[in-house]
Amino acid sequence: MEALNVLRIEKGFITHAEIHGRVTAFDIGMDRMVSKAKDCLGWASSWRPGLLEEDREQLVGLRPVARTGQLTAGAHLYGRDDAATRVNGQGYVTSAGWSPTLDGPLALGFLKRGRARHGEVVRLVDAMRSVETLCEVCDPVFLDPEGGRMRG
Repeated sequence: MEALNVLRIEKGFITHAEIHGRVTAFDIGMDRMVSKAKDCLGWASSWRPGLLEEDREQLVGLRPVARTGQLTAGAHLYGRDDAATRVNGQGYVTSAGWSPTLDGPLALGFLKRGRARHGEVVRLVDAMRSVETLCEVCDPVFLDPEGGRMRG
């Protein structure tokens, strides 16, 4: 199961960890899959103004800046120099694991305006495990974004 979890994180595939009751298709980058031309389950609610704001937390990938950096699921994300307080919270990590293919830790999480922040450095803080790591925000698909290996 752990191997499957690492594989899905490398490919940016989501599971229950990422799609809980507060997440929309827009948040995970799949809003194009919701038809604007015909009705479907959840269509009306998916276009409510509050659910389409750019300031919402959006799915991102995270990689530690330092090779020795730790990434932990459940950790909170803050601006690089912001204090780790509730009012400064920018998001959270949903899934994390070591990638033998990419030789390092990877994580998926939600970050405010996440898609617009690729390349930015944020701070991951897990107070329960005493972990603090600077992370680079990146695309949630770490491996083979075009799908060429999968279609071989």
